Amino acid sequence: MALAAGFFILLAGLWWVQVASAGEYQSHLETQSYRTVRIPAMRGKILDRKGRVMAENTASYNLSLYFDGLTGEFQTEYDRLRPPIQIAKTRPFWEFWSHSSSVTKGAALSKDQIEALKWQSRCDVADAIVARMSQTLGRPLAFDARSFERAYQSSLYEPYPICQNLTPAEVARFEENYSERNAVDLDVLTTRLYPLGATASSVLGYVQKDDSSIEGEEAFFNYRLPDFKGVIGIEGGYDTDLHGKAGEESVLVNNQGFRQNEDVGIEPQPGDNVVLTIDLDIQRAAEESLAQHQGADARAAVVVMNVRTGDVLAMVSSPAINPNYFAGNLPPDEIQKESEMMEDTNLLLQMNRATQTYDAPGSIFKPVVGLAALENGLDPNEIYQVPEDPANPGHGYIRIGERKIKDTVPPGDYDFDRAIALSSNSYFIFMGLRTGIEKIIALGDKFHFGEGTGLKTGQDSKGRFPTLKRIRESDWHVGDSANICFGQGEMALTPMQMTVAYSAIANGGTVLWPRLVDRIEPQDPSSGEPPTIEPSGVVRDYLDVHPRSFRILREAMLGETENGTGKEAVVPGLRICGKTGTAQVQNQKGELVGHNFWFASFAPYENPRYAVVVMVQKSEGGGSGGTICAPIAHDIYAEILKKENPSSQVAGTASGKKQNG
Repeated sequence: MALAAGFFILLAGLWWVQVASAGEYQSHLETQSYRTVRIPAMRGKILDRKGRVMAENTASYNLSLYFDGLTGEFQTEYDRLRPPIQIAKTRPFWEFWSHSSSVTKGAALSKDQIEALKWQSRCDVADAIVARMSQTLGRPLAFDARSFERAYQSSLYEPYPICQNLTPAEVARFEENYSERNAVDLDVLTTRLYPLGATASSVLGYVQKDDSSIEGEEAFFNYRLPDFKGVIGIEGGYDTDLHGKAGEESVLVNNQGFRQNEDVGIEPQPGDNVVLTIDLDIQRAAEESLAQHQGADARAAVVVMNVRTGDVLAMVSSPAINPNYFAGNLPPDEIQKESEMMEDTNLLLQMNRATQTYDAPGSIFKPVVGLAALENGLDPNEIYQVPEDPANPGHGYIRIGERKIKDTVPPGDYDFDRAIALSSNSYFIFMGLRTGIEKIIALGDKFHFGEGTGLKTGQDSKGRFPTLKRIRESDWHVGDSANICFGQGEMALTPMQMTVAYSAIANGGTVLWPRLVDRIEPQDPSSGEPPTIEPSGVVRDYLDVHPRSFRILREAMLGETENGTGKEAVVPGLRICGKTGTAQVQNQKGELVGHNFWFASFAPYENPRYAVVVMVQKSEGGGSGGTICAPIAHDIYAEILKKENPSSQVAGTASGKKQNG
């Protein structure tokens, strides 16, 4: 009997679990549905050589709707909008023949009508909330019904953003005036911040919003929080190091799709910091001087390099765009300003004038021609007589076949020093052709003109430089060789390439790879992970030029700045070797459309440590490399001298103003 009773209880339990409670278990099963969310890693910082922050992350406050907190309001609004359902009355038989009473007809809604009414109620509620938030924040906000519908139908568990990048004042107003947080709340996300604005933007590059998975990450997620990917510059070239590895969060949703709870399954791994060779003091000095002398919208570039290590201490490309524009964290008025700037200047944002755009170097190429000539027997004391141009009295010229090439110097006797100091085209054309174009091109190959400089920025151009094969082709003429001798014709180089070349002249013939990154290190110093050091002073080539030739050239270039066309670069207490240059800019039709002005230099003369190259392009107006670019180099050298000797008083800018050491 007891056995039968136990068996009966067991059967009853099984019936209860499998039959009576099946619906409840099915409901729980439907509730246990997970969605995966991609959690971005904390992007690494970009620091200057002294650890000063150039790019970092900051909190971005967004205002969002939470659908699961609005279900009650949706239902209330639906009940208000839905017309009452009329029910037919059942009359007693004694009223059957009464004409004073009537039977009401039913007014039930169709399924489509119900769905339309539900949708209308949701939109009304959301629109009203957006209007209240607009009034609370003091910012115009618009409700987008289509966007709201897409979000509601696809991802009820995700917050729906209604306002992004709140200012601190807007956050304070929301916190003060809106205490109900079930349906509307602040989301705190990280965004990329460039605290110095447009400073060094040509070095840093920029990021753009991109939440896609990188190599080594899970590929499938139901939802992805906003993330960034580097495009160009350091942000782009070192994106793998900066990016880190995203984490994963599991969100439990019910059978209606609303969020129940969440759990972080995989913690994100932060990216590494990238420490640059850039010195912010020198970088700022270069940018400020360029803006002072030529304006913020000048088409120009500046490169400052340590001639012994190849470290890039400053790199400027102008005009510059604030990289915060691409990260999406600028106030509306500044966004408008940056947009207008891009439209007005027709700026190609990916172009870096220091490393990517290449132009004819003009007379700053003459030291290369001079080295080739000195190495092949030129006596620096030999006199070349520049004849007077009959059509332009007071100016020299040289005739190459039927072609007359004008000279900017007066007629007279020129040795090597005077030809460098006054920048005689005739002298270097004559001496260059006598040396032989093959010797000049061969030396140019040692400088690696026409090749990239190896910078990992996505903005490194090869430029253009004739090969030995090219100068032996049938359509290469003596006039083409003459053009090369004064930095024109079939050649165009970047300011970075010329800085590398002048560094090699300064250090005695070692061609270095330029270095923009010093090390890559973990964000957390206590992690125990060692930094990855980028080697400095990496040799690319040797010029194999006799020290005597370098000495003669450096003395001539010192004379250029002290007594010649580059004298506006002079800084008391620092002896600078320099060369000015001016080159024509022509369009595809061969029409003159402007000039490139250059000043290339290194210092100090006795023991060179720094190379400074300045390039400014103008479509109109006169000038020369000495009057346009040398004053900018002066200001940069003044900053360098101040850093090396803080207690000294350094002469002021080339415009005559004084500044403290």
